Amino acid sequence: MARVAERHRGQAGTTLVELLVATVIMGSALVLIVGTFSAGLLNASVAKRNTAVEAVTTYELEKISGAAFPVPAQWSDCFATEVPAKTPGSCSDPGLTLRADVTVSATPSASVQQLKVAIFTLPAGDPVGVPITIYKVNR
Repeated sequence: MARVAERHRGQAGTTLVELLVATVIMGSALVLIVGTFSAGLLNASVAKRNTAVEAVTTYELEKISGAAFPVPAQWSDCFATEVPAKTPGSCSDPGLTLRADVTVSATPSASVQQLKVAIFTLPAGDPVGVPITIYKVNR
């Protein structure tokens, strides 16, 4: 009987090595979970920006499509992506995050205009994507 009691006493409790291994496993799991959430937030913000850029580009292309020929030489519109109720306005207004620049290039024919739509972030002015070039024909 004494031997059985000694054997159980030696196995009682957890050792420092067991605690260390458990802590490493839990820490690794926590790092993976936090990394997953931060990657998800980053992907969501990029998707939101890309959706806003697509909407701004579509807006400008529709504006060009509906304009009479010849289209004015150039213009810029600024948009708010964080405040949905805000309408396009002056690029100096606070809260605006995207700027669309439309420029008209010279073409050899007087009945054709080449227009370029470029999107930039505000206030930094960094370009987003590749500018779109379209042609407007006087029919």
